[in-house]
Amino acid sequence: MRRLMARIANMVQGISWAIARFPLTVFCLLSSTILTCYMISLDRAPALIIQKLMFVFLLGSFIGVTAQFACERFQRLAKQRLGVYVLSVVLMLVYYLIIAGAPAIDYGVGARTMVAVFSMFCVFIWLPSCRGKFDFNSVALIHFKSALTSVLYAGVLSAGLASLFAAIDILLFNLSSKTYGYMMAIVWMLFATTYYLSLLPRFNSETEADRAFTAEANQYPRVLEILISQIAIPLVTAYTVVLFSYFIKIGVTRKWPIGQLGPMILVYSAIGLLVYILASRLSNRLAVYYQRSFPKVLIPIV
Repeated sequence: MRRLMARIANMVQGISWAIARFPLTVFCLLSSTILTCYMISLDRAPALIIQKLMFVFLLGSFIGVTAQFACERFQRLAKQRLGVYVLSVVLMLVYYLIIAGAPAIDYGVGARTMVAVFSMFCVFIWLPSCRGKFDFNSVALIHFKSALTSVLYAGVLSAGLASLFAAIDILLFNLSSKTYGYMMAIVWMLFATTYYLSLLPRFNSETEADRAFTAEANQYPRVLEILISQIAIPLVTAYTVVLFSYFIKIGVTRKWPIGQLGPMILVYSAIGLLVYILASRLSNRLAVYYQRSFPKVLIPIV
């Protein structure tokens, strides 16, 4: 019991540090959660302004992480942290002005937002390793582990709360069906993301505590090694064989695919690159062979 309480206390402390470390991101997450709960409470489609604000806060959460990692990576920006965050808020306002005139949340708005979000994601993944300060593959591993841990915690928490609400609804008094939606929004949008941020170390810090935390976060779990070496790499290899066989079939039959091949190759490339990055820390024969062969195989397939 004492160990459990200590673990909960460490989690709460880590989340409080994440709030102080990523203030703009947490503000955007909190705002998104409030807007989501408001939309759940409605019995009609939300106003267009609410939908646009959701997109702005989604982008703002990524901009906030990028701004913080930029301050931590570059000493000059660290001394002007307030100015960096003011610029981040200005970027959010500019993006809102860009989509403010849209008559609806159409494909164009969604596509622009996703491109901007993906760009911010790539930047804050890359920033700690800028100019060789920190190994990029280690940064990717830490992000992956942190995301996996937060998803696991959020999944267990949401399942437990759903069971608790169901018991209250059956045994004590009726609960609104919207209660589950509120709970899911709070757990997955606010808690899971903030907890994920709390697991990210200060990659470029020189303090002893931060370096120890980074070294601990940088350890490669045995379970992940088995997952990558014995499951992910064989599956990607088998998928590669299927794709090459299909290309041979196209060459023989002279019948080109219509639409179905593009998404498959896109998913294959994304998963294959993720496995490639995670396998870079492994030294077993299968992982080394995959690191050498996958880039050569990916180019002709794409």
